Amino acid sequence: MHSYKSLICYVAAVVFVSLVCLASPLSTEAVWQIFPGFETVAQANPLVTVLVFLVTSAVLAFLAFPSMPMIYMAAGFYMGGFGGGVTVLLGSALGCWSAFLFYRKHIRQRSSAPLDRQSPVKIWLTLIGLRLSPLVPAPLVNFFGAVFNVSPLQYLTTSVLGSAPLVLFYAQIGQHGHQWLAGESLHWHQFSIYLIILTLSTLLSAMGPWRAVLKELKQLKGSSRSGTLPLQPASSS
Repeated sequence: MHSYKSLICYVAAVVFVSLVCLASPLSTEAVWQIFPGFETVAQANPLVTVLVFLVTSAVLAFLAFPSMPMIYMAAGFYMGGFGGGVTVLLGSALGCWSAFLFYRKHIRQRSSAPLDRQSPVKIWLTLIGLRLSPLVPAPLVNFFGAVFNVSPLQYLTTSVLGSAPLVLFYAQIGQHGHQWLAGESLHWHQFSIYLIILTLSTLLSAMGPWRAVLKELKQLKGSSRSGTLPLQPASSS
C-alpha cells in the first residue's frame, strides 16, 4: 500500500481539482469582469505575472485541470497573445512532461509492444498528431507516452510543438477580449492567421498514424482484461 501512496495522492488531487472546477459558480460573464481587476497589478509586475502564469499552468497541467483554456485566455489577456501564449505553452508542456514522468514511474512499460519496433519518425508523428488533436485529452497522451517508453526529451519536444497551435489560439482570444473591453480596434487579420494555423494543424492530426495508435491501445486494453495489470508497485528500497 505504501508504494501506491503517491499515486493515490495524485488521483485524489486530480479529482479534487476537477470537482472544484465543475462546482465553481463563476460564469463566463463573471470571469470577464474579474480579469480587468488584476490588470493594474499585472502591468506593474510583469516578471511576477510571467512566473505566476508559468507555475500555475505547469501545476494545473500536471493535475489535468479540465479548464486549461481559461488559463490560456487569461495569459493572453494580461500579457498579450504571443507573450502570454508562449508562457503558458511552456508551463503546460512542463506540467504534462512532469505528469508523463510520474505515470512512467508507476506504469509498467511495454518494451515488447509493436510500437517500439516502429521507426522513430513514425513515433514522433504519432506523438505530435496526438498533441495537435483538440479532441484527445492530455492525460491520455501522457499515459500513452509512459506506457510505450517514449524518451523524456522526445515527449517534451512533441508536447511543445503539438500544443502550440491550440494554446496560442486561446491566448489570442484573451488578447482580443482585452482589446474589446478597452475599446481598442480588434486585429482580426492576426486572429485569422492563428485560426488558419489551428485548422490546418487539426486536419494534419487527423491524417496522422491513428490506426497504429488505436491498435496499440486496444492491445493494451486486451492485455489488462487478461489479467496483466499496468500498474507496477515502486521499489520499497
